[in-house]
Amino acid sequence: MKAQYQFVFSEDFLVAANVRYRRQHPWHRFSHGVNGVLAFMLLALGAFFALMVKLWLVIPFGAIAGSLFLGQPIDAWILRRRFRKSPYYNDAISLTLSDEGFLGVGRTSEARLQWPVFTKARRFSDGLLLFQGPQVFHWLPDSAAAFPGAIEETERLVRAHVKDFRTA
Repeated sequence: MKAQYQFVFSEDFLVAANVRYRRQHPWHRFSHGVNGVLAFMLLALGAFFALMVKLWLVIPFGAIAGSLFLGQPIDAWILRRRFRKSPYYNDAISLTLSDEGFLGVGRTSEARLQWPVFTKARRFSDGLLLFQGPQVFHWLPDSAAAFPGAIEETERLVRAHVKDFRTA
């Protein structure tokens, strides 16, 4: 049996896929706490130098601390901006998964991949990430399933063909 997904490869889709990619790393939650602690330490150090030496010294410390807090929104903005130049921008994509592999068809492209190229898969509550090596991935959101049984069929196919399958 085949499973199908249909979606528009938009900026929001790309940012959502990137968020899921980052969430699958085990250190993801820990890094937020470390960033917060480092930001407060930098702000305290900047305030100390501003009081003791020069007032303007708080600016570089504040800028670095702000980038620790605002790293993800800045990254999403850069990702959106770069994607606007892509030939796949707002392309309507139809993905079909079967026992033979993965077929992705858009207005301007077609990609056919066999199961051995997928190295791992991560199941989230709202979709599935399929990986080709360490950094190339395909996001299959549950909301894009073309028919009700597509999600279960996709999970069956991925479990059967991808060795490293986990729930994130």
